[in-house]
Amino acid sequence: MSEALFLKNREERRVLSGHLWAFSNEIAWERTPRPEPGETRELLSHRGQPLGLADVHPGTLIAARLQPLLPGAKPPTDWWRDFFAARREERRRFCSRESSFRLVNSDGDYLPGLTIDDYGTHVVVSAQTAAMEKRMTEIVPALLELGYQGVLRLNDTRSRELEGLSREDVWEGEPLEIAWVPVHEKASAAALLGRQKTGFFLDQDANRRALAPLGRGRSVLDVCSYTGGWGLAFAAEGAAQVSFADRDRAALEWCAKGWMQAGLPGEPELLEGDAFEMLQALAQAGRHFDVVVLDPPAFAKSRKSVDDALAGYQRLNKLGLTLVAPGGVLVTCSCTGLVDRYDFRHAVLRGARQARRRLRLVRESAAGPDHPSHPAMPDTEYLKCLAFAVE
Repeated sequence: MSEALFLKNREERRVLSGHLWAFSNEIAWERTPRPEPGETRELLSHRGQPLGLADVHPGTLIAARLQPLLPGAKPPTDWWRDFFAARREERRRFCSRESSFRLVNSDGDYLPGLTIDDYGTHVVVSAQTAAMEKRMTEIVPALLELGYQGVLRLNDTRSRELEGLSREDVWEGEPLEIAWVPVHEKASAAALLGRQKTGFFLDQDANRRALAPLGRGRSVLDVCSYTGGWGLAFAAEGAAQVSFADRDRAALEWCAKGWMQAGLPGEPELLEGDAFEMLQALAQAGRHFDVVVLDPPAFAKSRKSVDDALAGYQRLNKLGLTLVAPGGVLVTCSCTGLVDRYDFRHAVLRGARQARRRLRLVRESAAGPDHPSHPAMPDTEYLKCLAFAVE
């Protein structure tokens, strides 16, 4: 490890409170030679107080990420193997299942720049920073030593583009196209490895299982369904009819395959198209559903687009509420970390007023226990899931 990196005067307070990031405008770049992207240095306060080991990239807004768990800049393979083994046992205990969970959740697990999803025989790894990319030569072998048959290095992410890294996905070990993820005791959904996100939305597992009973004997619309996690959970719990809506035709076909694999009665309705346009078309056709689920992708990637994101949530929920039958349920979600739960809730309420619907909040939740958040970093509490009784 090379020379230390200093913060400017009085810029250490957030880090001392537990936050893992230091921003570019908080660093006294003139005090030491400018680091190379992905270099790891000791972070010091203006007066020289040690703050911890940090991964540095001088060309990005988040210029330093503290790594409090690492014993050095590049831990050996056996350190990573033991760490992953311990995390896996913890996740199995927390989630009450052997696989299909997030093994490492970046900042929430005090390992900024690294996420790993466990799909049983295979894992999907995303190194989001130049420094973490350098550690892949130890991380991948450690995972293979743990017994995983293949490791998908998911590289096509915006964060890697900001770090100047390759965005081409790479398999190491045996590749796998499809993994089946349990969404209910009676049904599983397809994880399309190497596609949207890291194959599947594992963070909603506890929410799906908790809310699926609300659809027994009722009609359900799953908007932005992807491969059908929500809709399949409702169907397995006894929903009378389920409609899946997504702009990706291939994902909708996997909804149908998941339905057949689970041996569910009847057939699902598959609706292909943009979510906003689809909701408008269904309203114009006079359609109504007892349960409407809105689980769109993130609406904002930067703070300057948060207002647009809130307007989008308001409009989406207004449209969704026009389709909820009297006495029905709206399940609405946001995975935009830059939008906090209070602002999201108010956006939903504004949409409800426009739709002239009255809401009662019956459940509010976040990501499951395999997606821990960092208590000093509000942005890591990214997932919001609200269930409303609609009148």
